[in-house]
Amino acid sequence: MRHLTRPQLRNCNTAHFKKRIRLLRAAAIVTTTLVTGCDGLSDDSTDNNNNANNTEIVDIGTIRTISVNGTVLSSLPQNPLNPPEASVALGRMLFWDPILSGNQDVACASCHLPEFGYTDGRRRSAGVGGVGSGPARSPGQIGQITRNSQSVVNTVWNGINEFGVFNPNTAPMFWDGRTTSLEAQAIEPILSREEMRGDNFTEAEILTEIINRINRVSEYQAMFETAYGSSQANIGNVAQALADFQRTLVANNTPFDRYLRGDTNAMSNAQINGMQEFVEHDCAECHSGPMFSDFELHVLGVAEANGLNTPDTGNGNFAFRTPSLRQLAFTAPYFHGGQEVDLNDAIDFYDNNNNSDNPNVANNQLDPDFRNIPNLNNNEINAIEAFLSALNDGAFDRTRPDRVPSGLNVGGAID
Repeated sequence: MRHLTRPQLRNCNTAHFKKRIRLLRAAAIVTTTLVTGCDGLSDDSTDNNNNANNTEIVDIGTIRTISVNGTVLSSLPQNPLNPPEASVALGRMLFWDPILSGNQDVACASCHLPEFGYTDGRRRSAGVGGVGSGPARSPGQIGQITRNSQSVVNTVWNGINEFGVFNPNTAPMFWDGRTTSLEAQAIEPILSREEMRGDNFTEAEILTEIINRINRVSEYQAMFETAYGSSQANIGNVAQALADFQRTLVANNTPFDRYLRGDTNAMSNAQINGMQEFVEHDCAECHSGPMFSDFELHVLGVAEANGLNTPDTGNGNFAFRTPSLRQLAFTAPYFHGGQEVDLNDAIDFYDNNNNSDNPNVANNQLDPDFRNIPNLNNNEINAIEAFLSALNDGAFDRTRPDRVPSGLNVGGAID
């Protein structure tokens, strides 16, 4: 743990900095009722030779925070919620089983594949009728889904703030934040015509249909009995199993996380310098907390993909949830319609922050936080990209089952 020297304390002794540090230290007291998965981080005194000015690393419950020139960046908890193994095993099968789709050709995994960081590597996902996997997947007769597939890695911590506080029951989901909790999210793709339902069933019919299918499979009956004490599936325990499985998909040992936990060599000088540029250019105003997201909706005026001109349900103004910046090495392309394939170009987009690229969004509708971002030069863009590379962890669960209880193709029509 690196402590500020007295000269450094004098240099950063602003009211804002002192307030943030007071909040950091006070947060350990007020978060005990909501923070889950406490890992008992130690308070060592290792001196980090990190070349970062005005920094202090502080333990806050389950996480460590670093204040960079008064802005707080946070690590992820080391332990997830640890749901019951039987529920996780059941959820893994359901995640990969196309029995949940109307035509029994699409699974959750069709758009969330391990090799693409549990996205699909496409600009916009291809659900019902799609054949193949990743960027090579064909859209099918219904066509592409309107949005880019978001990773389900680390969604156990959706909604977490800079002090490690989060509530799984109110965790925002989807690009427009229209549902909360992993359980609620798990059902939405099944109801969606483009994603999984298709045209053979209505929204009113599809959930009953899939529950009846599951309850006819003896292997599923046994798994539900083990997990929940009843051999009969219902939509509640199907959602619970899918959510519990996703809670085990974590990537929380990035160079940034290790650096905050005391490994002084985990981040390179270039990444540390990039962290400072990230803060100085106000990226952390929206990309905050351990997930590097405030989980709020913002209007950035990103051009819609392939001429789409309908805002998402609920907000009506082309506002989209701030995506996490973790795992970007695995989850290209970027933005809600996959508009940017290259991470450098995605960062460069923020340099054009006074003009909307969406003809349906006027310049005066752009989010003030977006418009206030200082201009970036190439060196600063490269530095921020270097820091973002410190937010990747390749050691996440990539297990693909050899079979699923229904006997259908694992993952649907992805091979």
